[in-house]
Amino acid sequence: MAKSEKNLWQRIKKLKLKGQIFRIESNTINGIADVFWLINGKSIWIELKSNDVKNLGLSKYQINWHLEHFKNGGTSFILREDLSQSTSQNLQIFVVREPRRLVRAYSSLTLKDAMQKLLTQ
Repeated sequence: MAKSEKNLWQRIKKLKLKGQIFRIESNTINGIADVFWLINGKSIWIELKSNDVKNLGLSKYQINWHLEHFKNGGTSFILREDLSQSTSQNLQIFVVREPRRLVRAYSSLTLKDAMQKLLTQ
């Protein structure tokens, strides 16, 4: 995980969210999301990105993992911190629903608001 993504993860931890939330580090599962959050019987996978590139910097393995997870009824998101924006509302939420197509679900969010949106999806 890149340094700025580690910083994003540290900020998420400081929110002291309810449920069980932890970072995944795997060398055995290509593309698995960075964070797992289990709350009130709902499991949410979150890929963290901190960049300002057009395709979010997702690898083909990450895209395939999100697609397969969605096709099997799972919930996963890409939480992107847009580094080109200098405001506190620089987070965006994306979903992957088909190959080579990212869908922006929300924009201009604070971290707390973004995590709330993930919970209510």
